[in-house]
Amino acid sequence: MNFGIGPTGSPAQVAALRQQLSVNPADRIARHNLAVELRKCGMHEEALAQIERAWNEGLKLAETATMRGHLLADAGRFEAALDAYREAVRVKPELIEPHSTMASLLPQLGRGDEALDSLREALLRAPQTGALWVEALSIARGHQAWDALLDLAAQAEARFGTDTMISAFVANALTALGRDDEALARIDAALVQEPTYPPAHTIRAHILLRKGDPAAAAGAAETAARLLPKDQSSWALLGIAWRLLDDEREHWLCDYDNLVMPIDLGLDPRLLGVLEQRHQLVAHPADQSLRGGTQTRGNLFEADDPVIGGLARATKAAIEQRLAGLRPDPAHPFLGRLTSQVSFPTSWSVRLASSGYHISHIHPAGWLSSAYYVSLPAEVAAGQGQGELAFGVPDAALGLDLAPRRVVKPQEGHLVLFPSYLWHGTTAFASSAARVTVAFDSLPMDNNGQPV
Repeated sequence: MNFGIGPTGSPAQVAALRQQLSVNPADRIARHNLAVELRKCGMHEEALAQIERAWNEGLKLAETATMRGHLLADAGRFEAALDAYREAVRVKPELIEPHSTMASLLPQLGRGDEALDSLREALLRAPQTGALWVEALSIARGHQAWDALLDLAAQAEARFGTDTMISAFVANALTALGRDDEALARIDAALVQEPTYPPAHTIRAHILLRKGDPAAAAGAAETAARLLPKDQSSWALLGIAWRLLDDEREHWLCDYDNLVMPIDLGLDPRLLGVLEQRHQLVAHPADQSLRGGTQTRGNLFEADDPVIGGLARATKAAIEQRLAGLRPDPAHPFLGRLTSQVSFPTSWSVRLASSGYHISHIHPAGWLSSAYYVSLPAEVAAGQGQGELAFGVPDAALGLDLAPRRVVKPQEGHLVLFPSYLWHGTTAFASSAARVTVAFDSLPMDNNGQPV
């Protein structure tokens, strides 16, 4: 059973596909599938060779072009990867994966203004594909391209009619542009049509906090949390609303003293070099919290590398030991989901340069989030307020001047765990050295290896 640590491919499946190809070397589908499995097993060079052979022997499927793109990007051949993704969407414009991958990759190459280009072209070629519209709207929102989001939403409504989900995207853009009254009117109208749509209540809570009505915001956030209790966004807003109302439930929910959990994990001296090799891009992702740095691609803990594998196993053991000491609370969004084991659906490394920082944010799809300190500039290690991890300061978009509830001084080899709904960010630092961390989101798992 795999709990999200190490390569996820099946050696048995690889062996079976090799056998199949030994009998019939012309089976291009089997060769494509072998490349997929090899990549999952961390065998990227052979995977690329197999997918190139399948492609060159005539398997010109969009899915094959997409896998070529992934493997070329894995090898750091980003321009060739972009060409492969473009070929994929030329063949099959409705295929979402190459669009989303390009939208993520291009900003990290310093070409964020191109992020929506392939989707805009695909929408002209396949305008009835609803999933394409949802992807384009989601990317525009994630990249904070508010004018583009409003334009895309207007086009979507012209084609599909008024829709609660589209209205939620519009409200996101309007409030980000400071048009809170319009945003609130739009989301209220949407909720009349679909009163149980959780994101609409979450957005409504955000708008009401901006408008200075924490009591109404708390009501909206409570509704969203009741409808979709595992989504961290509503709990994050609820914590802020309760804080503004001086409601004791903020301390029950956030409990910074006990739920922000530093652990001395130790540090493999080889880790920094391994991670530096994986920071191949030039800019931060457009939809992530870091500013002035880079982030690794893919799920780091699935890398076929003994050093990274050792970190993943040590992290898993430390988390499970620490969580075993917490007292369950069925009503609590974090303590109510405690189990004896965890998985890592996402993991990555961040390398911040001088003046780099993380804006205050949360992890909406997480449960337990983290920061593990691999390398710190002397200026940060000295503990004079640079590069520190601050909890409890909400998203600047809310316009609230709130001080941190807890500040953690980074230390190399230390892991800091916390519920994913806690607002967290870092202060900037000035140094010629980089600040290198590993982070992940973790989910609780039952005895059958399923998320709880």
